[in-house]
Amino acid sequence: MIDIEAGLYDELARLVLAEFPDAYVSSEHVISPPKFPAVFIEQTFSSEVDSRRDSSGEENANAIIWTVNVYSNSESGAKQECRAILAIIDKRLRFYNMKRLTARPIDNAADPSIYRYVGRFTGLVDKDGNMYWR
Repeated sequence: MIDIEAGLYDELARLVLAEFPDAYVSSEHVISPPKFPAVFIEQTFSSEVDSRRDSSGEENANAIIWTVNVYSNSESGAKQECRAILAIIDKRLRFYNMKRLTARPIDNAADPSIYRYVGRFTGLVDKDGNMYWR
């Protein structure tokens, strides 16, 4: 299995914390984060790419999807804060040739006072960790 999750998560978390040092950043979604803004960065899909298979029997490339959930409880500017955080991640994932599938607000029915913004990104990663557009 091609696994870049820990390394890429660490890089993205460091970039977010450099700009938002008080943020809570995690690779696992929690229902009640200890503080805001809260950022959850997860690889949510990985599948071997059949067209890259060869006779070696090893995986050569995976299609991957990363999901980023950003929450803010700021009384003024929650939307802007969420978008600014997602923009940091978007810029870095584009650097790695990933494509943004979506970036949009999601109703947070559990607590409407907390703004939620979600981004999803896709790409291909080969066995050497090189990333390509999907």
